[in-house]
Parts: sequence; structure tokens; C-alpha cells
Amino acid sequence: MGRALRAHLPGAVFLDRAALDVCDPAAVGAAFGPGDVVIHAAAMTDVDGCERDEAAAFAVNGDAARHVSETGARVIQLSTDYVFDGRSDAPYTEADPTGPMSVYGRSKLAGEQAVLARPGNLVVRTSWVYGDGRNFFRAILAAERAGRALRVVDDQRGRPTAAADLAGALAHLAVLDVSGIVHVTGDGRPCTWADLAEIAVGHPVERITTAEFGAPAPRPRSSVLALDRARALGVPLADWGDSVRRYLEGER
Repeated sequence: MGRALRAHLPGAVFLDRAALDVCDPAAVGAAFGPGDVVIHAAAMTDVDGCERDEAAAFAVNGDAARHVSETGARVIQLSTDYVFDGRSDAPYTEADPTGPMSVYGRSKLAGEQAVLARPGNLVVRTSWVYGDGRNFFRAILAAERAGRALRVVDDQRGRPTAAADLAGALAHLAVLDVSGIVHVTGDGRPCTWADLAEIAVGHPVERITTAEFGAPAPRPRSSVLALDRARALGVPLADWGDSVRRYLEGER
């Protein structure tokens, strides 16, 4: 996300992990202050890694968000569909009760709560983000080129979000006087991971259940986010199918 934002915020200062340890409150306090607008994208996003190391997950996803918020800067915090339990068949709105199933989801919810405790801050929940770096599509294409069998989960539903599209939405929101929570994902009919894999490789894959996949961390069965508030705010929302096709053209 940091790399994707550069094209939309050319005048911003970008701080990577080497430049700022967000888990160090003194360093964060020296970096930001009142009058600043901080898009806080730092996170531990390895869902299964979070399950194995809860302390690290809460330090990065929860405590670090609190450190940034305590500087007095306006914070735009990236969060996740994993704050929901996935039991609803209807798209989740910003007002729906949360109920994270995993350490990752609970740690991200802790970050949300820390940021929203201060007025003027904004939480942007998103889902299934891909772009420059390790992502689902690159893993699937690498497996296909290596001749490995493709067994892909088909009982999780959501919407993929291109990092470039999310970056444009964040740049739009950064200049608005808006706070609270807003959902931003790719637009269009929800899909499964197996659907996306078949788009990527152009042929059927073996569709399996989450239980068969056997990941350590539980995943929400359905984590489709409602986009009504984003539309009302004029946030640019891209059709996920178009964005996926454009991305894949550059990867093949």
C-alpha cells in the first residue's frame, strides 16, 4: 500500500520500517504531531503468523496504532474485513457488530478502537488486497508455472481490492472532513478464492474447503463489505474484475 500511495500523494513523506519503528512510542511521537495527516498502513498481515505470535500481532496492529493516534495527528487507519465473524450472508456495514475469529482480526480491531478513541480519525476497512509484493495472484501463477496442482479454497466469499485502487480512495478521503469508519473494496459481485484462481490461470482448479486447506487461523466465511458510505462520500470505487484483469496483464 505504501508503494501504491506514492503515485497519489507525491508531496507526502513516506516512512518505511527502516525509517520508523511504529512499535516505539518515543520514535512515533518524534515523527508526528498535531496538524499532520498520517495514513497508517503499517501492519502484521500474516494471518497465520499472528495466530502463532499473538504478542507481536497486538504490538504491531494494536499498540502501534495507539502510539500514532496519541501524537495528535489526524490518523487514517487501514483495517480489515477480518474484524467480522463472517457468519452473515449480507454485506457488512460500518455499523454492524464486530466479532473477529482470529488473533489477526482481534489485533486489528484493537487498532481500530485506539484510533477511533480520538475525534477526527478515520478507519478504512478493506479486503483481499493485492499489488506490488507477495500476493494471492503471484502465488497462484508461480504454482501454475511450476506445474503444481492448484487446490484453492471455495467457501470464503469477499471482494478483491487492488492496492492502486485503494490508494486512490485513501487520497480522496485524506482531503475530506470525515471520521469514523468507511468500507472500501473493489466493487462488483462477491467471489471466492477459487474464482480468482481460475481467472488468473484460465482453467478450472480443484475447489476445496477451508477445513481441507488446514490453515492455523480461522477465516470469516463471508466478509463482503457494504460500500454505501464510500459511494455517498464520492470515493472512487473500481470494478474488481476490471482491476484484476489489468493486474494480470502485467504479471503474465
